Amino acid sequence: MAMQLVEKPECRCSIRRVGIKKVADSLLYGLFNPYHSISRISPDIDEMVQNRMPGDTGLRKSKEERERAWEELKDMLETGKVKPEELTTKQVIDNFFYEILEELYNLGYIAEKDAVPNRRVVRFTAKAEKVLGEKVLALSLQNLERRNYGENITEKEGVSNFPSEKLVEFDPFLHSFDVIDIAESLLKSATRGKIEINENEMVVRQPKHVEKCVYVMLIDVSDSMRGSRKMVGALEAAVGLRRAIEKKKSNDELHIIAFSHKAKELKQGEILNVEVGGATDIGLALKKARRILERSSGTGIVFLITDGIPTSSDDPDLTPWMSTLKEAEKLQSVDARLQIIVLGTGGKVLELCEKIAKKNGKASVVHIPDPLDLKRYVVRSYWKASYS
Repeated sequence: MAMQLVEKPECRCSIRRVGIKKVADSLLYGLFNPYHSISRISPDIDEMVQNRMPGDTGLRKSKEERERAWEELKDMLETGKVKPEELTTKQVIDNFFYEILEELYNLGYIAEKDAVPNRRVVRFTAKAEKVLGEKVLALSLQNLERRNYGENITEKEGVSNFPSEKLVEFDPFLHSFDVIDIAESLLKSATRGKIEINENEMVVRQPKHVEKCVYVMLIDVSDSMRGSRKMVGALEAAVGLRRAIEKKKSNDELHIIAFSHKAKELKQGEILNVEVGGATDIGLALKKARRILERSSGTGIVFLITDGIPTSSDDPDLTPWMSTLKEAEKLQSVDARLQIIVLGTGGKVLELCEKIAKKNGKASVVHIPDPLDLKRYVVRSYWKASYS
């Protein structure tokens, strides 16, 4: 007897989960960066928000009503009645914060699904950090000509697979046959009237020097950075740079230090959950960077990200400013390049940072008025350094 196969109906729970996955990464980014709005809300969705979702005016709708509206929105996403690009992430989060926490918790993006009442504190997982790093990297490289990742190339001469324009005599102890310039070698032999290649007449394109870079990112997490675009911008730069280095698959290192009146190196998965508060000890941060570079091999590049002047010193015999200038000078011992990035308004802070740069002797100062542009500056600087 022939058996008739009956197709099992798809579980509605599964359908709704697929629907939320369409916007999960955007909602995750919206939770982390509330200052970023992806798109405008459509008129149809706007009407739904007004009629079905809880609002800020009048009485709050019950939990049951809110959950019904949330399920309806997920169904609309799955059936295509609502397209992900039609949603304004901020408005969805404002209305369905706790429902979104539950969804992102189930997807492994949130460490704890129960936020403190009246305090929308979210703890992200290492998986969320990787996803956000990819998002930040993509945003940073928008409208930029994509180039291959590669080792950091300097003006030094050395051994690598990246030839320069300079012609030098072939040295079997320094050069591989891959960098021999056949045409120029034949031309050289032709000047003798006989076209042949002898080892003592071969020339090569001088290989560029390839070296490892050790990045140390010092992020000010003192009280003045709390709950601001500055904090979001600095952390975006950190996860974006880390993701760029990971995708490059080189030997480059990145050390991320959160500093206030104390300094701590952040491990994988800790960047998004950094604690903010305390005074500002820039001298301590620079000391931490120097000690990291002392035990590392490669070219040191230090990013100092701050919005204020030093207000604390771990050395009781030095004022905050004396400690900062002393450590800026001592950073010369590891031959590192120091980039001082001033967030927010410039003015006096910018002037004082110029003094730090002058004391260091191998530093530059960059003022970034909008902290959310920091990720673009840092990631693009790294991207361009990969092949120059």
